[in-house]
Amino acid sequence: MKQYKKLLSLLLCFALILTMATVGVTAYALDGSDTEGSGTARNADTGSSSSGMEISKTATANDNGTYTIQLEAYATGSKVISEVKKDIPTDIVLVLDQSGSMDDPIGTITFEPYEDETYFWETYYHTRNQDYYEVRANGDNPNLYYSLGDGKYASVSVECKQTKDYTKKENKDNYYYYRNSNSLYAKVNGEDLKVTVSQTGSFRNPTFTYTLPDNTTIATSEGYYSIPEFNRIDDNVLYLVSVDENKNEYTYTYTDSDGTTQTIGISIGASNVFDTTLYQRVVNEDAGDSRLVALQKAVTTFADNVAKKAAGEDGLQGTEDDVNHRIAIVGFASGSKYGYTNYNYGNTEVFIGSNQYKYGNEAKSVYGDAFQNMNTTQGKTNITASIGALDGDGGTLTNLGMEMANGILNANQVPEGQKRNRVVIVFTDGVPGWFGYENTTADSAINEAKKAKDAGTTVYTVGIFSGADASSVGTKPDSDLSNNSSSIPSAANWFMQNLSSNNGTPQNPSYYLSAGDANTLNNIFQQISDQIESGGSSTTLSDETVIRDIIAPAFSLTEEADESSIELETYSCIGKDGNKYTWSKNADAMGATATVNGDQVSVTGFDFAENYVGTVTENENVSCRGNKLVIKFTVKPKDGFLGGNNVYTNTSAGVYENRSAATPILTFERPQVNVPIKEITVTAYDKNVYLLGNLTGEQLRNEATVKVGNVELNLGANVTNYGLESWQTDYVDITVEIKNAGGETITELTDLQDDTTYAVSVTVAPKYNGNGASGTAVKEKAGEDKAVIIVYKPELTFKDSEVYYGDIAPASFTENKTSEVWKHNGSTDEGIAMIGDKPTLEITCTPENGKIDENRAIINTKQDIAVDVAVKIDQEVVTENTVFNHQCSDDKCNVPDNGKFWLHVKTCQLTVTKKGGVAGEPYVFTVYKDDKKYTEVTIVGNIENSSETIYELPVGTYFIKEDTGWSWRFTPTYNKKEVKLSKGAVSDTIICTNEKTKDYWLNGFSTTVVKNVFGTTNN
Repeated sequence: MKQYKKLLSLLLCFALILTMATVGVTAYALDGSDTEGSGTARNADTGSSSSGMEISKTATANDNGTYTIQLEAYATGSKVISEVKKDIPTDIVLVLDQSGSMDDPIGTITFEPYEDETYFWETYYHTRNQDYYEVRANGDNPNLYYSLGDGKYASVSVECKQTKDYTKKENKDNYYYYRNSNSLYAKVNGEDLKVTVSQTGSFRNPTFTYTLPDNTTIATSEGYYSIPEFNRIDDNVLYLVSVDENKNEYTYTYTDSDGTTQTIGISIGASNVFDTTLYQRVVNEDAGDSRLVALQKAVTTFADNVAKKAAGEDGLQGTEDDVNHRIAIVGFASGSKYGYTNYNYGNTEVFIGSNQYKYGNEAKSVYGDAFQNMNTTQGKTNITASIGALDGDGGTLTNLGMEMANGILNANQVPEGQKRNRVVIVFTDGVPGWFGYENTTADSAINEAKKAKDAGTTVYTVGIFSGADASSVGTKPDSDLSNNSSSIPSAANWFMQNLSSNNGTPQNPSYYLSAGDANTLNNIFQQISDQIESGGSSTTLSDETVIRDIIAPAFSLTEEADESSIELETYSCIGKDGNKYTWSKNADAMGATATVNGDQVSVTGFDFAENYVGTVTENENVSCRGNKLVIKFTVKPKDGFLGGNNVYTNTSAGVYENRSAATPILTFERPQVNVPIKEITVTAYDKNVYLLGNLTGEQLRNEATVKVGNVELNLGANVTNYGLESWQTDYVDITVEIKNAGGETITELTDLQDDTTYAVSVTVAPKYNGNGASGTAVKEKAGEDKAVIIVYKPELTFKDSEVYYGDIAPASFTENKTSEVWKHNGSTDEGIAMIGDKPTLEITCTPENGKIDENRAIINTKQDIAVDVAVKIDQEVVTENTVFNHQCSDDKCNVPDNGKFWLHVKTCQLTVTKKGGVAGEPYVFTVYKDDKKYTEVTIVGNIENSSETIYELPVGTYFIKEDTGWSWRFTPTYNKKEVKLSKGAVSDTIICTNEKTKDYWLNGFSTTVVKNVFGTTNN
């Protein structure tokens, strides 16, 4: 079965592998018994005590608020005069991919100079500074190299220093700022910070939010053409930055093999051409030898190098200095069956010479003989034959290869009392499985590798598959992946990281390596073989050793600090008193030098191996020797750090083998200091609310200004950690309390009716007790400020109105209310920042009892009616908290004692006019209201006309009838059948005209007639 896998050539920058072989040197055995008691070195990996070094670190508080950091370090041991050198032998199992895709080309890599190209009238630029900057090694699309000669190239980093001009942009609208958001900056305490403008909400009326890099909001504004108001930034103004590309300064550097940064050159101007030729890496995936041939060549060179190491310093086999390095070769490809086809473990085997022993019982039978002694001719010959027998066909079942490697290691246990390094190197050009990534196969291989690693074996993985990247963590897939899945590279990287001794985490130096061509593959095996020492003393604690202290985020060096301010002292060991050494200060630092890079202080140049501290025994005489290194520098709390107890002055400090080492060999203890908490000032602000308003604790604390020293805390509800970074508050607990007028802690104030005070109380307390740290233990600091809650109350003005006697009473009195304002001490809420919405008043007007007929709802009095008013907010009566004003009418301005305004009652009048009849004779009329007799009126007539007016009548429909018993000689006629009296027609006249129809007189009536007799229903 043939697997097809596309190869993406990758070049990995390799670091030396430190754990391949360890050399035992009896020239000076490190002895931890000779200690000074000043400190204990810690193994960086395990945290256990290390007997080879004594290191200590202290931090001491100074009177001026700074702290002196002191590190001491020296190697310990003893020495005998005669040196015996002995290499530790290494067992190596090569687990090699023999799948079908090994017949594909491995590809080639060439380096070609960047050159500008011209096609017709258009030029394509590649050598300008701005072009090189796009492909720099420290960018997102790295492909820039510098020729070191001898066919070697180093990746080039480019730093661009820009000259920026900042122009104030005041009173611009949101649309302007949004369009220029890529170039907006604000100054905060003099520092230029990028401003981000985001748009949310509807398209017609969006909301624009302005934030700083720490997500602090400095403005929120609605509408495209609104002008935002900024806060929390210097001068409350934004700047538009412009860059003059012609002034850009480009610095080209690379890192040499010693880890030192070398400068190639500096060039000014984005469009200028850099005058040094730089190169691009060009990959041809379809060129070169097959992967199998490339592997065979690389492994052959690797085996030759191991054989040379095994021959010892004299280079001759069979002599005393031989080292018994051994190699075993395992090939993996197919399993038993796949897709109902019997593959019978094709190409999955253990090699001894050119003989191949298939996975299973055959392979198990030769596990004990698989290692070939590389210090013998036969062993080297067998390995050469095994390499030549490698073949390409089948699947990629890595797990079976690892299983056989474990079988070989287990069958060749290291005898008690001997030392052997054990290494497995897994090479593959594909992902674990038959036709893609199979989780079962991958998990099984990782489990087998774990068994080897748990037994002390170092596992390297070498990959040449598409997308191999030793710096990538990768991602474990949830399910199997086909060969054409885009997730294959990420899954493969995850597999190789976890299979190797990286254990899933990329490291430097790395146990997962990748190659993109035959030369790189050969270099990988060359570098691994270089770790098998050929003799001589070896120590990681030479003059290349670096002591590095990384200052904690809460601290910084003092402003004037540089390399010269780092005190470097050495002390000579002049004796020993019990278990303590005695010292004498030397005149110089013995080669030690310091560098300062941001928050790191590094010291190198002191040869710990040469200057180890201990005893020297010669001719039975014992003397003391050696020197120790002392490093001193001063740190201070950063502006913005709130203080606290038991504060670590550094993030880490350790002893590193050299400049390029990423992991310390030993770590220092981390000293702690007590940093005072500065005074707290609190400014609370008055709050304005409406009657019965509520205020939450968040509303009360919002906008309050709190400073710890000169550090301002943001008490906003949506602000994380008071707007501070974690390092500022890691050692303190901040408590913010809201207290009422009685000093009680509250979470809210509800149903506010009268002005009251509140307080914002802030406490900053240390989290820890300060025991064991330098400096006096600090206590909590507190600050408090009071402010007033101002309650605005309603002021209502009502005007009088008119009603008519007998008319229907008003259904509502809304027109009587002429104004509603909310005031406090005579001032209205207009233009005042209020918290909460203005309440809706529920107003109830109640007329004076008994003056309106309850059944018919009509006005049943001629007297004015007082109207009382009650006010509620959400069903709660607030009448007593309401001010009432009376807008009086023209003729009445007094306020009723039992109400807030008047209903002035009006009446109607009806005039009855008599025409005809006999002068001096009385004529009687009955007045009817709404078809019911209402009253009588008597008119003493004259020939022309006579009238009587009836006053204080209720509204209604009226008509009259003449009493013919009085005027029997006359026949009456009326000008109107009826009249309607109302507020729109308050008076009217009915005329009765008498025509004489009888000439005789009828006596019998009294000559005395009462005029305008009112019925009993009238008031």
